[in-house]
Amino acid sequence: MKLNLLFPFISLVSLFIYFLTVDIFTSSFGKFLWSLIGAAFISADLIYRFIQSRNNEVDNQRIMRFTVAGMGLSSFLLYQVRDYLDFPTVPGIAENASSLPKVRDFLLILIILSSLAFLIFTIILEVSSQSIQAQHNLRVKKNSLLQNTLYSFLWISPLLVAVNYFAVQKNYNFDLSSIGKFSFSSTSRQILKEIKRDIQVTAFFPRPLESDDRTREESFALGFIRPEVEIILDQLKAASPFIAVKFINADVEKELMADYPQVSNGVILVRSLKTATDTGSNPYTEERVVVQTKKDLEDIERKLVQAVINVSTSRKNIYFTASNGERYGAGFQSLPDEQITKLTNILAFYNYQIKELGFAEGWPEKIPDDADVLFIAGPTLAFSETARNTIIAFIERNGKIFITIDPNGTEDFSWILEKGGMGFKKENLRQVEGRPEIIANKFQPHPIEELFTKKETGVFFFANGYFESRPAANSMLVNTPLLESGFTSFADLNKNGKLDKEEKQNSFILGTILTTKEDPATPTKTENPARVIIYSGTSWITNRYVLYNLNSILAVNSVNWLNQSPLTEKIISKKEEQEIISITDSQKTIIWSVGLFIYPSLVIVLLLSYAFIRKRKK
Repeated sequence: MKLNLLFPFISLVSLFIYFLTVDIFTSSFGKFLWSLIGAAFISADLIYRFIQSRNNEVDNQRIMRFTVAGMGLSSFLLYQVRDYLDFPTVPGIAENASSLPKVRDFLLILIILSSLAFLIFTIILEVSSQSIQAQHNLRVKKNSLLQNTLYSFLWISPLLVAVNYFAVQKNYNFDLSSIGKFSFSSTSRQILKEIKRDIQVTAFFPRPLESDDRTREESFALGFIRPEVEIILDQLKAASPFIAVKFINADVEKELMADYPQVSNGVILVRSLKTATDTGSNPYTEERVVVQTKKDLEDIERKLVQAVINVSTSRKNIYFTASNGERYGAGFQSLPDEQITKLTNILAFYNYQIKELGFAEGWPEKIPDDADVLFIAGPTLAFSETARNTIIAFIERNGKIFITIDPNGTEDFSWILEKGGMGFKKENLRQVEGRPEIIANKFQPHPIEELFTKKETGVFFFANGYFESRPAANSMLVNTPLLESGFTSFADLNKNGKLDKEEKQNSFILGTILTTKEDPATPTKTENPARVIIYSGTSWITNRYVLYNLNSILAVNSVNWLNQSPLTEKIISKKEEQEIISITDSQKTIIWSVGLFIYPSLVIVLLLSYAFIRKRKK
């Protein structure tokens, strides 16, 4: 008798515990093993009923119990099928390219319905079974039944409290949105699981009914999206025990803003304490994610993961070449404005170890094995054949390189660009007549530019050259343009500083990215591909201009991206697309007729028929 009462609740509790805990496991083996254990417990009641049916006659009540127990197992199996049909996270491939998302949505509905039916009917069957038995017992036994029922609830209450506690602490939940809007992908959870540094995430948003009179309309809009931001940040906090989250209203809670200079509502600040000695006043490495509209929530998962990686990156080594007239070397000691000491200080702030690559390190015959990034800042002299071969070998080992070209120098890096089907062309570019600088604000979609808060300010660039596509026989790298001048710029062919008739405005490529070409024969080689970022000018990173506009942010984001895991690019955007359905005039007429005449008439006929039948029976 006790087993009859125990096994249904074992299966019931096991099913929901499995749903709550299955996402803990990121490895396929761990999830498979946990699924086997879950299947054993979920099917416990069904197995017990089957064994009992062999010794007893099958009646309607046993058939009903078999059906209810089968609902729990069906929910489990449907969940496995849905998980197997999960759409792969492949960059550049939209979900609507396959029918799998619709099938998974349908399976999700079946899982919810069968799970709820399993819960409700299990409770109803047990209560009704006990009630039927109580009708044949004496009053004393009925009182005993009441006591046993009470004891049973007291027995299961601690278990429910424990499950609820862990569910709240770990933020387990069911994301019922069709695109998984309020949950992080397995790729994001895998990345965040590797975080080993304390990170503070501070979101600056007003509460829905809390606003400043001076910014009431803006505060209302930000307060409207705050609940969704809270859900997403709860998921971020649940993904790693090292991440803490808090909310501040920057317009109202002024006393808390002392540690957050130049921050306003609509910003999520991700910061981590520096481990290296900092010459500045700010002891934190920081990244900002701007969320001001619901559209910003589409890419918030990738932006948050990228920001967390940027501020938690372990100490990396950046080697600067200095033997070919680079800005890092001794050649510009007499010209402090042309050096890049401000940039190297900023990189040190982001926990990078700055080192010089010289003869003591084996250059140009080799690049040290602990080099995470090779930085080549505007060499004025061409590299030797030995140095070129060493750099190419570094790329073939999936190395990471940051390059800026000095248009006045003799090194144009054509020997690297040609491997990606690109070339460099020296030309004076202008945007405003009589002025040499360009505000380059045309960024191609890329993780490097996703965290920019004000892209329209652009990069303060002196462009004396640009990149162009050129035919390549055997290209080993893939070219991806990153930064363009914008269509208001022109090539000053006669160098008079004016836009003449023969000179046309165009958008010129000022920054490009070269990465390892995917090879199906060697997939492991492209899991951590070589990355080369090349910019067509050097002045924008010098001490004189690096603090202008987005200059320093572009340089730092470029270096950070070189060290980022390629998995971040597989985190796809979660866009809610509203499907528009068009109907013809005849369909509109049918809908109008059904709603106005046919449906009411059908209801009246059914009611009259029911009344007539009831009257005849009486």
